[in-house]
Amino acid sequence: MKKQIFGVIKDATQVKQFEKKNGQVNVKCVLHIMALADEPYPEELAVTVSGDLTLYAAAVGSPVAVDYIVRVFSFEKDGKKMYGNDVYATAIQPWQP
Repeated sequence: MKKQIFGVIKDATQVKQFEKKNGQVNVKCVLHIMALADEPYPEELAVTVSGDLTLYAAAVGSPVAVDYIVRVFSFEKDGKKMYGNDVYATAIQPWQP
């Protein structure tokens, strides 16, 4: 299910290249988005972006609307099955609060 957050890009990691499973090379980074809300604890999200969406890494401080998806994945740690969340953006648009 797609979700949406309206907020400000607070920070971004460095854009890095990676190789997809099909052998294609792409770029990705993580954006820190903080919702603009009059709450003591506004919603925050660390969302992975790839391809052209990595251009938003240079837009720290900008208000945006981010469409994203949350997936669950399993992995093994110390011989035990664990679960994690993978949050990635499907679209980003400039937004005026």
